[in-house]
Amino acid sequence: MLVTENLMQFIWKLRLFHVKKVRSTEGISLDVVHVGQFNTDAGPDFLMSHIKIGRQDWHGHVELHIRSSDWERHQHQNDELYNNVILHVVWVNDKIIKRKDGTQIPTLVLSKFIEPKLLEKYAAMMNVRSWVPCEAQLSGIDDLKKSMWLDVLSYERLEMRVGEILLLLDHFGNDWEKIFWIWTCRCMGLKVNAHTFQELGEKLPLEILQKYRSDLFKIEALFFGISGLIPDGERDSYAEKLHHEFNYQKNIHGLRVVHGAWKRLRMRPYNFPELRIAQLAVLFSVKGLGVSKILGLNSLEEARELFNIRSLNSYWKDHFSFNIQAIAEHSGKIGRNTIDILIINIVVLFLFTYGKYYGIQDYMDKAVFLLEMLPREMNVVIRNFSKYGLYTQNAFQSQGILQLKTFYCERKQCLHCRIGVEILQRS
Repeated sequence: MLVTENLMQFIWKLRLFHVKKVRSTEGISLDVVHVGQFNTDAGPDFLMSHIKIGRQDWHGHVELHIRSSDWERHQHQNDELYNNVILHVVWVNDKIIKRKDGTQIPTLVLSKFIEPKLLEKYAAMMNVRSWVPCEAQLSGIDDLKKSMWLDVLSYERLEMRVGEILLLLDHFGNDWEKIFWIWTCRCMGLKVNAHTFQELGEKLPLEILQKYRSDLFKIEALFFGISGLIPDGERDSYAEKLHHEFNYQKNIHGLRVVHGAWKRLRMRPYNFPELRIAQLAVLFSVKGLGVSKILGLNSLEEARELFNIRSLNSYWKDHFSFNIQAIAEHSGKIGRNTIDILIINIVVLFLFTYGKYYGIQDYMDKAVFLLEMLPREMNVVIRNFSKYGLYTQNAFQSQGILQLKTFYCERKQCLHCRIGVEILQRS
């Protein structure tokens, strides 16, 4: 099988080799007292290691390579960061390696002290074509260990998404309200129209919208006009009024229109961009959605009520898009499941980001509390994992599962996954 440095680092860090039998290439006994601290920055792989070579104690660093000749290929002999390497751990010893001062570095050929079953397990996980690499072994892992790992992954996902918000915040001059509406628009677009909805959010003139906030029609004209969705050709009376109002506002304020493509293919009518934009207009004008409203929420019920639209402009009772009348009337409300998804992606994320940015723990705690109170998401990822014995109790854990699937299972990062480690450590 193809051995990687990642696998060697994993084996060394967890001491998954015959510890009591290891010897250097010169036949000298090696006692690995402390493997060292794994280094993710420049320099040797493990720092502050303690190795007893023969009868002498050595304190320093450990470097790992597939081949010992990689030391020179990477030019470590000319790098002062590697002067204090006390042990060179390799898979294949093809060259005697020396430090910059000419002294020979003790070398351990790790491949001679590994249990073959470990390599077989790892190879099987890397080569399997199942939905996730550990599909067959997942149900045998202790439920408490799986639950604890999901908690870690949920926080990891939160931190990762906070980074996305902070990048936007930096780009738009720390304007929280602007970023909030960019992100809210993006989330209303779901996956299919996320980028085009984000462009809409970026082009919304908040200072003008605030001026007309109590006038729903003007807000609709600005939202729909900037979206570019008002028909160019034949228009019904409602679309004609929107067109006239937006042209007036556009000429006064020099507004820019979205250039992205709106998608509807294989989409349920309730997710059509026109209906979602009509809902956004109500959230802005009627609900007064904004950063202050999010920060002031105290319960899940309040969060749900914030997205609970009781009625839209009467035009949208029998339309999902312009000029095409629906077969039957509909409420135009945002569905309960969609509301919960919006709470996860907007409310929770902004509470956590705002709290982290300003060092306010209460907001971060409130975000996690809402996730724990929300029911688990129901999608193909959550359902498939439950088939293999990984269950979720709430949205906090289901967010962890999404992180697990996307950033560990799909990338086969089993060596960095606690479930994968547990499986590989088993005899």
